[in-house]
Amino acid sequence: MDVLNQLSAYAVRRPVFVSAWTLTVALVLNVIYRGYRQRRFYRNLPGPPHSWLFGHLKVMGEISALMPPNCHPQLYFTEMARRYNLDGIFYVDLWPVGPGSCLVTDPDLLDQITVRKVLPQHPMVDDFLSAMIGRGGISAVNGPLWKRLHNAMNPAFSWTHIRHLTDLFVDECVQFRKNLDKLAETGEVFSMEHLSARLIFDVIARIVFNFPLHAQTTGSQDLEDLRELILLVEGQSDITIAYNPVEQIKRWWRRRQVLGRLHPSILGKIHERFEMLVNEKIVPSRKDPNSILDLMLREYVDQEGMTKANAKLSKADVDVLLTNVKALLVGGHGTTTDTLCYMYMLLSKSPQVVEKMLQEHIEQLGPDTEASIQTMVDTPEILQKLPYTDAVIKETLRIFPVGYGVREGPPGAKITYKGRDLPVDHGVAVSTQGHDLHYNTLFFADPTVFRPERWLGPEEIPRSYFRTFGRGPRACLGQNLATNELKVILVMTVRDYSFECSGLKPNDKPKTTYTNLDTVYGDIVFQELGLEAKPRGGMMMTVKKRT
Repeated sequence: MDVLNQLSAYAVRRPVFVSAWTLTVALVLNVIYRGYRQRRFYRNLPGPPHSWLFGHLKVMGEISALMPPNCHPQLYFTEMARRYNLDGIFYVDLWPVGPGSCLVTDPDLLDQITVRKVLPQHPMVDDFLSAMIGRGGISAVNGPLWKRLHNAMNPAFSWTHIRHLTDLFVDECVQFRKNLDKLAETGEVFSMEHLSARLIFDVIARIVFNFPLHAQTTGSQDLEDLRELILLVEGQSDITIAYNPVEQIKRWWRRRQVLGRLHPSILGKIHERFEMLVNEKIVPSRKDPNSILDLMLREYVDQEGMTKANAKLSKADVDVLLTNVKALLVGGHGTTTDTLCYMYMLLSKSPQVVEKMLQEHIEQLGPDTEASIQTMVDTPEILQKLPYTDAVIKETLRIFPVGYGVREGPPGAKITYKGRDLPVDHGVAVSTQGHDLHYNTLFFADPTVFRPERWLGPEEIPRSYFRTFGRGPRACLGQNLATNELKVILVMTVRDYSFECSGLKPNDKPKTTYTNLDTVYGDIVFQELGLEAKPRGGMMMTVKKRT
């Protein structure tokens, strides 16, 4: 009693103490209330064993401990699904460490929310990308801005236009072959991720700007700056960085320096092209565009009364253009680079697949590389007549999907599964990735076996089973471009070069239940968390000339 009286007397004399105590109690009660609401929401939903205290944090910790550090979350969720027999749809409560998630893994359910009733992109997508490319990128926005950007860029990704890009693909791949020749001569170990990134960047830069940036030869400062931005953003997934104020200041300063170089470089290209179009009174063609930038500038040039004297882009317009040019350069080279790395990795242990692909190239394109190149350039539609090569690409993307979609349902949104209405609102991050589906024996027999033949019949695999590029109106805009680009690269490399992964350390037994590929390749099969699900350690390789 004396203690309480003393506290009361102290409180009267010290109003600051009362305010601080009241605020502390209010904050604690708010956290408890939010935690209770969060845990109650997930309590009876499909998912792994749930704890009132920890939610699913303990389960996530146990699963992540099985794998090497910094794996992409899609691997954790797939292992969770296999370990706890979670098929179709399940929920993961990670409060307060991360957002709650709804993992949709049934192909029909996925079509419900991506094709038939399209859920918008989750705000966390824009939040994640904003530190690197800015806000308003086509892959992150919704509504009228997305429609405007999609309509502007779409002609550049049509099959008609992509066929016209074949000679561009060939041209850049010629330099790629020269770089491979030098590495084959020395026998040195190199990063396939770094080497192929320069090839793919040179391709996408020419498609975006209609002129080369020479990343494969003299090097491109734009590429180096973009890749450094990516690394700075990727580092935020490390808690020793994310919660270290000193490290955050250092990264903020470094990011400022990089953007100080990158933005003037890209803006210079945008303004130079805009002024040229206005001065020459050129309205870019939608049917046969010179570049994606031309298509993006078209709406500004094609305005009544536009003259050299009054031609000007507003700050808002410039911001949208800058963000989306960066988005195209980053997205256009990253995912294709990752796929090429995994393809060479899988082919290095699959000589029978290489031989079948070579036979197809000989039959369809010609007896040697020179003849094949000429055939592709003269008749680019021939690339659609390479079913086995196409199957190799698909099978690689099935085993190693690199994209990851996150949607958000409006208030009250539900999806129905096995007669039960399940919520997809409440700020839940609704995952539309296909990693779990691709490893599910309900949909793919022997899912860890690299077998391109599965895509060639006799029973056709439903289109809804293959989710790497997504489906519906928000499917990857560049999927046809990436597929044709990869076909050209395969035609121009697998005949003359053989690749081998360097420093493989196969595990004695599988670390997880969903895959045993680590007993062949080691930990590099566990994709790292980056802007996408990327190769671990840069995919170190050696290359030899085939005889």
